[in-house]
Amino acid sequence: MLDWRNLPNYEFCHGLTAGQWAWEFLRRNPVYQQEWQSFIATWRALEATYGKPSQRDMARWKQDPRAWVAAEECPESDCRVDANKVLIECALGARWGFYKFPPDPEDDDPIGGGRLVWREISSSASLLEAGQNAPIELQQAALVFDLGLPLAPQLDQAKRHLQIEQRKRILSGDILPPRISEHAARLIVSLRILDGMAAAASLGDLAVAIEVSGCLLKAAINEAFALRDREYHRLLLLG
Repeated sequence: MLDWRNLPNYEFCHGLTAGQWAWEFLRRNPVYQQEWQSFIATWRALEATYGKPSQRDMARWKQDPRAWVAAEECPESDCRVDANKVLIECALGARWGFYKFPPDPEDDDPIGGGRLVWREISSSASLLEAGQNAPIELQQAALVFDLGLPLAPQLDQAKRHLQIEQRKRILSGDILPPRISEHAARLIVSLRILDGMAAAASLGDLAVAIEVSGCLLKAAINEAFALRDREYHRLLLLG
């Protein structure tokens, strides 16, 4: 674990790709760490019984119930389902958003080594129904379309409106440009918070180290937890 009090320890982060940033947060997730430890213990037990890749008896391996989980455990994945079961390596990878063999949380850079490939994700727009009073966040915008008229010219105009509004908010400092390099400073703060809390740092120590306090500290902690637990994959959209 990095010494979270020492900012220069995180200088390497400025050169991270979006995929590497996502991994830095996921590898700090305690649930992923626990699931990976359980998975790798089972995997090594299977290897002890049926051999490693060059000598592996794959036919017998696949007959062992330890090599599978119920398909219901990863309902949203595209893993191959065989008799209502899925191989454990595919199930774990799909659950956390990547292809290939689930990487060790202690692995500094499985992406650079080709050991982790993120599944593609896409951003999506949501539809506000007539009369729906939905909160709009600072990084969001809502437009009104006339569905009784052709959509093509309205979509062209909407794109222009959004481009202008995005640029205006970037220039005002309300949002950051949609490039991962522009987010490095705030993401480093989140990593330092996670590493500090993992080291049992007090809130006072965190406040001094990252130079924020009060409500700002609480917001920074909430953002760090969100990135670690569920929002890490959104960083891939900033690639």
